[in-house]
Amino acid sequence: MNQTIKDAEKLAKRILTHKIRKSLGEYYIFWSTYVVIEGILYSISSIHSLLIYFLIPLLLIYIAYTSVIFHKAYSKREFLHSSKNRLRYVLFTALMLSIIGLWVYTLIMLNDFSYYIVSDAVFTTIISILIYDTARDTGKVRYYDYVAIITFIISMLLGPFNSLFYYLYFFFWVYAGVKSIVESYEGSEDEQ
Repeated sequence: MNQTIKDAEKLAKRILTHKIRKSLGEYYIFWSTYVVIEGILYSISSIHSLLIYFLIPLLLIYIAYTSVIFHKAYSKREFLHSSKNRLRYVLFTALMLSIIGLWVYTLIMLNDFSYYIVSDAVFTTIISILIYDTARDTGKVRYYDYVAIITFIISMLLGPFNSLFYYLYFFFWVYAGVKSIVESYEGSEDEQ
């Protein structure tokens, strides 16, 4: 009986790992499209004065869908672990909304580039750590996770100085997303 429980836990952890890897792949691909949509919006000259009214809801939609992606994966985790991480996710959400609020406030009200750079650096650091932690939850951080994190850091920190850097991570994130999704399906097939 004890061995059966251990085998069931082992199988559940394997399934959870593949679910998290698939969610990470969906996250990579989904967010790679953000810069493309933003670039299209910037290229439409007739909406430049209204651009902030398009970008804020777009960003909120992306954040909401991201929480849906990872909620699906991590909700299964509660079968294996206690809900001790729930507070961590609530604090993370509050922190992310605060940083986004700081961005919006500094850009609209203060129009101060230095505050924007500081909030951008904080945002980039937090997202990079979370991507790394999520990739680590899959059992092993892959080389394409590192590539995705590094290109994200470079594009976010250098993007305010030259907007072409924002497009840097598009291809690498699509690649990392496809590799993650393929790995999640290949692993699932190996275990059946």
